[in-house]
Amino acid sequence: MDKFQNIINEWLIWLKYEKRLSYNTIKSYQSDLKFFLDFFKNFENSELSISIIEKIDKKTVRAFFFKNIEKGINQRSNARYLSSLKSFITFIYRKKYIKSSKVLSINSPKFLTSLPRPLSTSQVEKIISSLKKDKETWIIKRNLSIILLMWGFGLRINEVLNLKISDLKTGNFISILGKGQKNRLIPVFSEILKFLNELLESMPFENKPEHYIFMGERGKKLHPSIIQKIIKNLRIKLSLPDNTTPHSFRHSFATQLLENYVDLRSIQKILGHESLSTTQKYTSISVKKIKEVIKNFHPRSKR
Repeated sequence: MDKFQNIINEWLIWLKYEKRLSYNTIKSYQSDLKFFLDFFKNFENSELSISIIEKIDKKTVRAFFFKNIEKGINQRSNARYLSSLKSFITFIYRKKYIKSSKVLSINSPKFLTSLPRPLSTSQVEKIISSLKKDKETWIIKRNLSIILLMWGFGLRINEVLNLKISDLKTGNFISILGKGQKNRLIPVFSEILKFLNELLESMPFENKPEHYIFMGERGKKLHPSIIQKIIKNLRIKLSLPDNTTPHSFRHSFATQLLENYVDLRSIQKILGHESLSTTQKYTSISVKKIKEVIKNFHPRSKR
């Protein structure tokens, strides 16, 4: 078992340095593989080893899928489990730990694709208005800043929360660390940088270049689940669409760009998509509207 675990560890290192996947993606792959291997161990009633892994076939995978469906796990999750298993099998095949595998020829289960639904301007305005009612001023600025960066610049939630003070560049640029550890610079107008600096000044924590911009109330890096929970509560409170998530703001940004005839290649570069086909699945918000939001919240503005 130790030898087998060492091979899994090799695979995780391969995902990080060869495939250049993010930490969260690697953890998901690891968790998915473990979930399948726990099933397979019981299914075969045998200890895990490379030789036993080589026996995995379509029948085994189908049994795994049916077991999950009985538990209420949907086909989208099954497809993800299979993808993680295929990644591991591909690795051990390339390393010549196995001679062949029937897993690589198995197709993912079909499921209905649900495209993200963009939020309307009025819906986002309701979200912003509700966020302003928080008791802590710096928390208001923090949450508003996160929404503005996702809504107004198309950033992923993890890209926003991974921002460090040193990522605020001169010349009105922000350095973004995207998927695959790839950096991109996005231009932002001075108002948003000023708003972020006001947030930093109002936070009850020490500010250093290496510190994260968005912190929790205990002074640690803000976890995505906090924002996801906030959006979930707002979705219920404001009767927003059921599929409203932090990603909806990014989708709204891309949609508005398309509606304003921005070419797909430019949108692809702004969003940090590797594939143009990913960009095409998206269908923004004006700088004027974002400036208006910041202006209305500014302490010196009339209310």
